[in-house]
Amino acid sequence: MIVDIHKELEEEYNRFIEFGGLLDRKMRRYLVQYLQNKFDPDRHIVPELKDKYYRYFEDALDDIFLIEGLQDILQQNSSIKKRVILDTIYWMKKSYKDVRTKHPYEDEQQRLSSWSITPMKAFLKRRQALPIYLSSIYRRDELDTQFYKVKFDAVISSDDIEQLSAEDRKQLDLLVDDILAKWDALLYAKILVFQLEKFKEEKEAYIDFLNQKVVEYNKLRDIVEPFSEYFGWDLSRKLWKKTSFDLIESYRNLLDDEDSVRQLADLLGSMREAEIEMEEETFEKTIIKQEWVKDEMLKSEIVGVDSSDRLTDMLSSEAGLLSDSDTESYFLKKYADKKLLTFRYEDKRLVKSVDHIMEVNQRVKQKEKGPFIVCVDTSESMDGTPEKIAKVMTMAILKMSMNQNRRAFLINFSTGIQTLDLYNIADSIDEIAAFLKMSFYGGTDATLALYEALKQLDRADYEDADILMVSDFIMYKLGEDVKQQISHYQINRNTQFHALAIGDQVNNEVLNYFDTNWQYNPKEKGIIRALSRGLKDIGDRM
Repeated sequence: MIVDIHKELEEEYNRFIEFGGLLDRKMRRYLVQYLQNKFDPDRHIVPELKDKYYRYFEDALDDIFLIEGLQDILQQNSSIKKRVILDTIYWMKKSYKDVRTKHPYEDEQQRLSSWSITPMKAFLKRRQALPIYLSSIYRRDELDTQFYKVKFDAVISSDDIEQLSAEDRKQLDLLVDDILAKWDALLYAKILVFQLEKFKEEKEAYIDFLNQKVVEYNKLRDIVEPFSEYFGWDLSRKLWKKTSFDLIESYRNLLDDEDSVRQLADLLGSMREAEIEMEEETFEKTIIKQEWVKDEMLKSEIVGVDSSDRLTDMLSSEAGLLSDSDTESYFLKKYADKKLLTFRYEDKRLVKSVDHIMEVNQRVKQKEKGPFIVCVDTSESMDGTPEKIAKVMTMAILKMSMNQNRRAFLINFSTGIQTLDLYNIADSIDEIAAFLKMSFYGGTDATLALYEALKQLDRADYEDADILMVSDFIMYKLGEDVKQQISHYQINRNTQFHALAIGDQVNNEVLNYFDTNWQYNPKEKGIIRALSRGLKDIGDRM
């Protein structure tokens, strides 16, 4: 993708150089090189040019890419980089065209053009009008029209060109060229000042636009960040790679409802302890060791001499003490003191030992589980705290499905339904944003949602799914047809229907059709802790 974007940009650069309609081709080429140097410093050596328009665009590019945070976004997101470059090129072309073709001196410019092509014959008859007109728009220190009027009168002796001498004609030509040249210079200076001021306004407007996009983009990232952390997303990877500044408009109501979304993120943070289901196992661990140990009772090798009372091991020199009555008492004393010189033997034997220890181990509980379908009530009665509880529980369940690599299908309902297949929720923020933007309005009709859920059970992807409905269950009743179908799937397909009831005004007649139900009152203290404990039960049942 990055290669394709690079190729597209090169093509756009070349198109701008050849057909940009801004300054001339050489200037456009230098502007492209100057722009490329913003991303690849010192790639080109761009000469210093004195053209005021060129210098303006150079300064504008400097200011644009000094927008705080813009370069970081462009480094991380090639799609946005391409969009900003293309928008900047388009802005340069458009602002140059608009400013060059629209200015308050168009009438004067037309008059100058008209006087410039006026034949000398006609000029002689209209010559009085030119100084009068110029004196009305320029001060004398800017253009001394009185000087030219006097000169014209001195040179022109007749309104008939044929009556003028060759020298007078020459002088007249010089005077006309001079006054028109000074007029042109003054007019050009006025137009230039106006255009540069308008260019400045155009630049400031474009910089404000980009700066606002950067702020909103970063703000959106900050809003989504807690959810990305909860789901284990890395915002620097492909989650945002295909997005652009255009996404801001799509997610505008997320920004408008920032406080509500942040409250939802805080609730998710409170449930973080329940995000991985753990189980404890206590078991006996047996450790068998084998080692060689010294055994002095085994006599296989003499390794030295020591002192002892072992008569069987004593040296022959010690036994010689018994051959003489004078030394016999000395032998007996050494024996009593265990100081007879004796041979020291050593041998080893293999010894086994068995140890028993008790260990407690924690591990992630692995189960073969199928997909599930979540029906979320988005009716008006769920507005406020029930809405946040419904969303946070749905998010927690989706997180569980993602960790267990299970498919999940979301149905939000009030008087109508909206569906969202969240199998690839880990790869795009679009799905999560769509979920966060769910609006809560209208009445409650669970029948349509259950019809849709039952229809999904006939698809290969969800035929083994269980169904969870999150609602305040403030509803009249279920249609007879849908109740019969629920019973059919419960009996013949072993499909489990679960209910998470939020509130204290539930319709128990409706809840009776569900295999399992959990009921929570948002007004009670410790609701998040209770939901966290309940999340484990939901995971076990589904």
